[in-house]
Amino acid sequence: MGPRRETRRIVVVSNDPAVRDMLANLLSEEGYHVALAESGTEAIKIAANSSLDCALVELFLPDYSGVEFKRRLSRISPKTRVVVLSSFTTIRSSDDVLRFGSSDFILDQREILELLQAAGEERPAAVVEAPKTDDRLKRCLIETVDLLVGLLEINDPFFGGNSHITMEYARSVAEEMKLDPDTLDEIVVGSLLHDVGRVGIKSDILVGKREISESEFKTIRSHCENGAKIIESIDFPWKVKPIIIHHHERYDGKGYPSGLKGREIPVGARILAVVDAFAAMTASRPYRSRPLTKEEAIQELHKNVGTQFDPEVVEVFTSVVDRKFYFRGMGPKPRILMVDDEVDYLTLLKLRLVNEGFDVTAMDSAEEALAAMEGAVPDLVVADVLMPGMDGLAMFRKMRESGGARGDIPLIFISGKDDSQTKVDALHLGAEDYLIKPVDLKELSARIRNVIRRDAKWRKGAVSGGTATGVVGDLKNLGIPDIVQTLHLGLKTACVSVQGKEGEGKIYFENGRIRHCERGSHTGEAAFYDMLRWQEGPFIIAHGQTTKLRTIEMDEMQLMMEGLRRLDEEKKEEPLG
Repeated sequence: MGPRRETRRIVVVSNDPAVRDMLANLLSEEGYHVALAESGTEAIKIAANSSLDCALVELFLPDYSGVEFKRRLSRISPKTRVVVLSSFTTIRSSDDVLRFGSSDFILDQREILELLQAAGEERPAAVVEAPKTDDRLKRCLIETVDLLVGLLEINDPFFGGNSHITMEYARSVAEEMKLDPDTLDEIVVGSLLHDVGRVGIKSDILVGKREISESEFKTIRSHCENGAKIIESIDFPWKVKPIIIHHHERYDGKGYPSGLKGREIPVGARILAVVDAFAAMTASRPYRSRPLTKEEAIQELHKNVGTQFDPEVVEVFTSVVDRKFYFRGMGPKPRILMVDDEVDYLTLLKLRLVNEGFDVTAMDSAEEALAAMEGAVPDLVVADVLMPGMDGLAMFRKMRESGGARGDIPLIFISGKDDSQTKVDALHLGAEDYLIKPVDLKELSARIRNVIRRDAKWRKGAVSGGTATGVVGDLKNLGIPDIVQTLHLGLKTACVSVQGKEGEGKIYFENGRIRHCERGSHTGEAAFYDMLRWQEGPFIIAHGQTTKLRTIEMDEMQLMMEGLRRLDEEKKEEPLG
């Protein structure tokens, strides 16, 4: 096939696992993003929550025919191309099928790729193409959303900067998973707006220390659908509503509002569920004594893989947060006191620093700032030099002369006065830095974090060493049957390594099916049955790992049932007493 300008997204619909596997492998090797569904209903849910270019569907499905599937899909995703597959050597033409256009029956799998390419190129003029939006305008729109949401949260002591921080996490995970650019933008905008539905909820319900009632809990749960209604009239160039609506779904189907499970949940919502939980656990909240550390929060995520969270997303996020956000989750937010009489510039700086995860207090005079330092000692002061009344240098001298905790507070000067002597005086007083306006805000955030990191009380919380590759857990919390169902539900490709009392074992999955199992000298079904006996021991789920070995042909559910039957037989044969 010739080169494609962008990766196309396809759903394969078949109740035959072998057909799904064959098509998934065939299309993935050609660079397509492939989703799998075993029924028309499941495929409709996937299409409702993500953009699809094409659907490959068998003529006869468990719930309805391929022709009926085409009719249903066209109502919710009219731009998705539908190709009906049939393995019959002889077919009959059908006006019901042919009237849909060039979609036709496939007689040989070798024809699939050629037809897909042709279907993509011969779109009839009647089909309305998505409006082409300038990339610069898209970036501008995203940055505007980021700014407005940040201004809404800027003075919130508990949720300030939460949406921006969550967006940063989500974007990094999506980039690591190599999702296509449109999906990446959907996740960025959806993450920024995911909690916009909170505006209608009373603050005492959200941040109160008391136990909330059942009706109040229902009100909190409504923020997902309320958020989608708020943005309903905005014609975004991305599908952000499904991400907002479904970011509190659970991987096991026990979430809200729709009870979606596994791959039915949009990938953006699955990512957001993980990163939003981490952001909440590592932030200050009134209902707990302290925020969790990064290690504690990651451990909580790993405990809930397969039930609340997609294990693949947890694995990717664990790697991303350790590599790119090592400075987060090191205790309470660093407290920054900002002093500047230019209110507009002060607001801009505060917004940026709040979005970077700092707890920021802003003052427009040196006198107010000195009084504030007596009550609550900040971790760092950022001050202008030129201010009416007491200037920044005079304020800094008083801080140093006062001694005690206030005298040891590090300070960075930001000034519009580019004067060598003033700069030298500031540095001689002990200022950490002297920056000239306008300051690059990203650079300022990095400098502030470096100054705080050098302080001993922050170094105590520094992370040492790395984390294990993959999702880690213990069989006491998530047994082998649960792991099998989780990976089967998500159609995952992964290697599960388990350390039991009798040694180590490995189970290899490919598109949700168990392909190979090994334990000591045993392989295949015998190895799986051995491992099924293990009730405790650490495990690691490493996604993306494959093997060419094929020692298990039995369907995983049949394999599970047979293994559990053998365990029951063994228990019956054990002598009593």
